[in-house]
Amino acid sequence: MYGITKIQAFEDITLVSFHGIPPDLPLLGEIFTGFADAGINIDMISQTAPLGGSVSISFTCGDTDMVKVLAIAKDLQEKYPDFKPLVTSGNAKVQLYGEEMRETPGVFARLLRCMSGIGVQIMQVTTSEVDISMLVDPAHLGQVLSVVNDAYGIA
Repeated sequence: MYGITKIQAFEDITLVSFHGIPPDLPLLGEIFTGFADAGINIDMISQTAPLGGSVSISFTCGDTDMVKVLAIAKDLQEKYPDFKPLVTSGNAKVQLYGEEMRETPGVFARLLRCMSGIGVQIMQVTTSEVDISMLVDPAHLGQVLSVVNDAYGIA
């Protein structure tokens, strides 16, 4: 089992990234509040460490919210010209779950080894003590699920 008891896949996922954002909590709150106010449920949130006075943030949402996401991204870029948005849709998310991950070293390392064996790029990854979510090209979803299921002994 290697710490994983459940693997799920989701398609039609949009990846949203903003680069060149000052590491300012009220500003970050404004950004995320704008998406919440638009009724967009976001997931897989990540932020880089501050570098050169700015951070990058990325998150995912459903492709069904793409029009709203693009409108918000445009408004943010008009208000903050240094923001550099990148929005890509049509991705797939693979989610690995297991309570045992808390006490099992190397769960993510195993994932990277099996993914590198098939040459599929991971576009975004987030983790917690019991969950790993990764975004991949949907054209490779079947292959990813096959190797991941094999690597973790999931039937």
